[in-house]
Order: sequence, then structure tokens, then C-alpha cells
Amino acid sequence: MDLDVFQYVSTYRIISKVAEGGMGQVFLAEQLGVSGFSKTVGIKTIRRELLDRFYYRDMFIDEAKLVASLIHENIQQVYQLVDMAGSLAIIMEWVHGVTLEDINTRLDERNDYLPPELAVFIVSRVARALAYAHEKRGVDGRPLFLVHRDVSPVNIYASWGGVVKLADFGIAKAMSARKTARENEVMGKAPYLAPEQARGQTIDARSDVFSLGLVLFELLTGEQVYPVESIDDAIHLHDSRQVPSPRDWNPGISPKIEVVMRRMLERDPNQRYQRAKDIVRDLEVLLYSSGYGPTNERLAEYLDDLFPEVDKHRLLPEEMILPR
Repeated sequence: MDLDVFQYVSTYRIISKVAEGGMGQVFLAEQLGVSGFSKTVGIKTIRRELLDRFYYRDMFIDEAKLVASLIHENIQQVYQLVDMAGSLAIIMEWVHGVTLEDINTRLDERNDYLPPELAVFIVSRVARALAYAHEKRGVDGRPLFLVHRDVSPVNIYASWGGVVKLADFGIAKAMSARKTARENEVMGKAPYLAPEQARGQTIDARSDVFSLGLVLFELLTGEQVYPVESIDDAIHLHDSRQVPSPRDWNPGISPKIEVVMRRMLERDPNQRYQRAKDIVRDLEVLLYSSGYGPTNERLAEYLDDLFPEVDKHRLLPEEMILPR
């Protein structure tokens, strides 16, 4: 969708396109109101050619409806689904910061590791988000049995203020959602799939737990447990590779952290943590039982040191901001 199309929509002013993928685009924008009111938002669009394919259109609409009900500090908020110049767009919270993938890339460049306590802090916040989403109920009071299905570094943000956000519920699955011919289609990124997920078997909240365990391993070591590109390769490694110890890379990692991580990464879902809220409990005991532990402010300070070239107070370089 072209930027100039948006300029005729008086409610929003587009600042810049920030991402583009197979489904659509994401824009940084301002939501405008009376008397000079403005609010920074993200706008996620779906490609016009996909609107005629009911599967993709319905999935986009389901995402907006589903995530709009998820109101939690550690989940990227969805505000509205709108018809924008004949297309559909989701208006969502703008997270001013970086993804875990950005953090991992910068640490690779420095040949350095994320401090273990910050890795645990970040994962505990994502676990809080998952615990909330997994236990969410619909307006009728019935459990949604929501599964994110794509917990991975690119979908986890850390704002410059140190707030961790789980994003992109675009392929999330809920019991209450409409059924489709693609019900058993494998969704998610191959390196972060749980074994049952990769095989197209029935999944539940425990599949997200496994994916989050893989994220924790990568934050601790800078390495993926399953560095694969295809689902078939992921299945093969699930069967043939034992999860190594993160302390092989970083001996400073507490054995207690590894115990929690390994329970998250049990191949048998019945042996894993059954609830994300139990991960939160165990990780936060590790972080805070002996006294003062990591905070949003501590993570913000670390990100400031890790990305010193970024002006954290400016959304984009001045030359990229369109005139009013």
C-alpha cells in the first residue's frame, strides 16, 4: 500500500514504512485528534491481493479481534481494526525499542553474551505475557485456550524504557476461533517449533513453553538449539540432538537457571512446565529471592550501553520524518 494513499485518511499521519513481509506492511504513524492531540501508533496492513483470499482475510481479522482483548503490560496492544482506503489495517501500540533478534545480532558483533540475570528477566516477562494469554477467557467467561504459536526473538521487543513486549499474535490459535481447512497446518518459525508443533500434532500452551525455552537458551549462549531452515530438519534434530548445556558457552550461568530451562525444553509435553505461570514463579525466585534483582530500569541502562549510537528519544532520524 502506498504512503500517499494514507495521507487522505485524516485520522492518521504516516511517518514511515518500517517493515514489509509476505502478508503486508507495518508503518509508524500518528493518530490525530482535536486540539492538536496526537499519539504514536503502529499500523499493520494486509496486502490487497490477499483480501480476496478468505483464509488470509479471516486470519487478519481474527488477529485484531483476539489481541484487542489482551490487555497486559508485556503484550503489544491492539487498538482498532479499520477500513483504510479500501484495505484493512490494524492500529496497534508502537514499541519504541529493539527486538531480541536485534539484541542477539549486536551481541554477536561484539562477541559477547547477555548477562544471565537479564536473559532470565526478559524471559520471565514473556512468560508473564504467555501466562495471561493462555488463561484468557472470552466475553462469555469460557477459556479461549489461546496458543501464540510463534514465540521467537523477532516477536519479542524490549523498549528503550526496558519494558518487554510479546508481539505478533497473527497466527495465534484459540479454541473459539473459526475452523479452517488449514487447521493442522504447521505455523511458526522452524528453529523455534516444539516437537509436536513441527509434526503437525495437537498443540497447546505447552508448545509455547518449549519455544520460550529455546529463546532462553539463545539469549544465554548466542546460539540456536536447532539452527534449521525447514520443518523437516527441525523434526530430525528434535529426534537426534540433545539440548546442550548453556554453561558450555558461558560458565557463569547458574545451574539453577539451566534446571528451569531444561524443564521448559522437555520433548514430552507432559514432562514440561504445564503452565507459563509456573515458569514465572521459578524464574522470579531465582531473580529476587536473595534481594534486589533486575528491573525495567536495569534493562534500559543495558540497552543504552549496547546501542550507544541510537538516540532513544527520537522515533526515527529527522530526515525520515515527513512534514506536517
